[in-house]
Amino acid sequence: MKTFKELRNKEIKKLFLVVWPPLGEEKELDIDISFGFVFRQNPDRLCVITTDKEDMWTPYLRFEGIPTKVYSWSSFTSRMDAWMKSECESDLEMEYYEVTEVQEFSNIIASKIQSIEFVGLKNKPEPFGVKVVFDNDYILSTPISDGNTVETSQFNRNDNLLNFERMGTIEVINLSE
Repeated sequence: MKTFKELRNKEIKKLFLVVWPPLGEEKELDIDISFGFVFRQNPDRLCVITTDKEDMWTPYLRFEGIPTKVYSWSSFTSRMDAWMKSECESDLEMEYYEVTEVQEFSNIIASKIQSIEFVGLKNKPEPFGVKVVFDNDYILSTPISDGNTVETSQFNRNDNLLNFERMGTIEVINLSE
């Protein structure tokens, strides 16, 4: 979890939605979606916050090169609908949507990460989610049955935390202290 702490005070230069195509999925909440950050301090690397695919529970950071195949935000909804209806003809591979210029994410772009909070269940040692906090917004990343989902104050408000509240009391640990 030390690596997450190192994200504090990093400034967001570009922002991507990183999506595993939801082939045949029925609900929006079933879309495996993560955020990818390009920081001003390291413009040649994409930092993806997601869920560890090994245990499908633990928050996970991975670093990769800047994607070369990028989809526009304007195609996001139609592509997700096509994948969900099994009508998309593309190869099944990770899709990257640059959302740097999108209004819903304007409070994140050019902002610095103020704090990192882990979200877990009381009396459980491993957190299941991570919340990245900015001055005027946040990104919450939590697991779903087939991967990860995210939300901000203006995007993808599916209340995935409600699923975890049924398992016990939710606890938030701030790594900024």
